[in-house]
Amino acid sequence: MTQLSTKNYFGMGQVPIGIGAVLNGWNLTVEEQKKGIIGTVDFRAMTAACPHNCFHCFTDKQKKTLALEEIEGVINQIAKIGAIGINYLGEGEPTIDSNFFRIIEYTYDKGIIPIVFTDAATKLKDRGFVRRLYDSGASVAPKADSLFSADYQNWVVGDKTGRYFSEKRQALDLLMQEGFNKIQIDGTTRIGFDMVVTKRNIHEVEKTLRYCRDNNLWVVFSGYLPSGRSAREDFDQSLSISEEEKQQMRDNIRRVDLEYGFSHPVYNNFVTFPCGELIQIYGDGRVSPCPGNETIVGNIKTDSLQTLKQRIIEKFPLHNPDTFNGHCLYRPLIQIGDSK
Repeated sequence: MTQLSTKNYFGMGQVPIGIGAVLNGWNLTVEEQKKGIIGTVDFRAMTAACPHNCFHCFTDKQKKTLALEEIEGVINQIAKIGAIGINYLGEGEPTIDSNFFRIIEYTYDKGIIPIVFTDAATKLKDRGFVRRLYDSGASVAPKADSLFSADYQNWVVGDKTGRYFSEKRQALDLLMQEGFNKIQIDGTTRIGFDMVVTKRNIHEVEKTLRYCRDNNLWVVFSGYLPSGRSAREDFDQSLSISEEEKQQMRDNIRRVDLEYGFSHPVYNNFVTFPCGELIQIYGDGRVSPCPGNETIVGNIKTDSLQTLKQRIIEKFPLHNPDTFNGHCLYRPLIQIGDSK
């Protein structure tokens, strides 16, 4: 019989233990949500530098201008308004920021889970680096356009050396050796993937899902984000999957998860998990609602985060945590029967 978590998570309920159902830092409970606690804040507090050139990169690589003291001040405000985690997306590759560990460790000291979105290959092949990251309390989201095809993964990141895929796999193995996927009684894990699904990797979705469930790795499946390069009018959308393909993918994901004793709603954005993001802070202090809505509502240098949060809710009331249901507000709604 499947053992379920005692905690009841927002949009998910009780989840099976040991299959990577919930990422630590995205583990907002129903009780916390009812108290007005928010899920995660997106913070591009790290460098704009990056060794890769992903064709669908969602950032515009704007230079970070917030000073370290300002970044710590923002973290203090995030702690004050109440947030489970901070997604460190970076304008570029977060792990090469000169203040990376100071920012990550400061975040955890303030009672917030740092979630590091990373290429993994650049820094996470170093065991000492990985161990310090583990000790910092962080969760990690390595890049995962493909866990199985070197050609496709290297093509996505613009790698001409042919090494990126194998180096990322080396980093993934090391992360698991050091315990990031250790089974937790609350049903969480500290490592997972945000896989952008296209016509060239959709055939890997089921295999990826099974790999993650078997290894206690969190995974969500998304399409191109309406931000950064993929939001431009000249972006090549030829690899976008059709609505029919999306529906088939949802059906397959639900079928597989039921085999693991995991019955959950199907969401229009991440499929396996609800969105929990509110507030996106850029490296220069500008603030927007989320990566799906980059309308600037102010700047953290001149306004408090509490003021900016309220401004977002007033301007875009569908973001109100009291009524938000976990479905992306900027993607087409799925049919009622699709989530059953």
